[in-house]
Amino acid sequence: MLLGAASSACAAPPVVPTFTATARVLRVVDGDTVDVVDDTRGRLRIRVLGIDTPETKKPGYSVACGGPEATEFAQRALTGQRVAIITDYTQDSHDRYGRTLAYLDKPDGWDYSTEAARAGTGRAYIYGHRPAVRSPQIEAAENEARQAARGLWGPPCNGHTESVPVK
Repeated sequence: MLLGAASSACAAPPVVPTFTATARVLRVVDGDTVDVVDDTRGRLRIRVLGIDTPETKKPGYSVACGGPEATEFAQRALTGQRVAIITDYTQDSHDRYGRTLAYLDKPDGWDYSTEAARAGTGRAYIYGHRPAVRSPQIEAAENEARQAARGLWGPPCNGHTESVPVK
């Protein structure tokens, strides 16, 4: 029994997958939508998988609490960066607006979806009751932000990020 415990304690740390960056982020639309130029596919609009951020640009709706901060986080983290566009076999390839559905990873394995949730600028998001492959990591990062009252989980939003129709 002790031998088994000792060998597992010495086990190598899990390997963090890294991906080849094939695109450069041109512009952040909001916290969960960015424009990139891919080396082979050209210009793409990406709807980031696994998260939802407060609204800032939904026509006919108010800017939601935390929305500008989510956009600013995305701008700081992604604008001008080389990223890998990672699709998820459990999800569609495009949404109803024609945006490519994908994760955005930096070459060192830094995952935007998880880090936006950890920063409290986005919520874990499951579309159509079909969890994405990275949902567990994103949900854990969101829980960390909630417990720390970070970002949209603290003042002034306190988790309330509803966008309402404007007249």
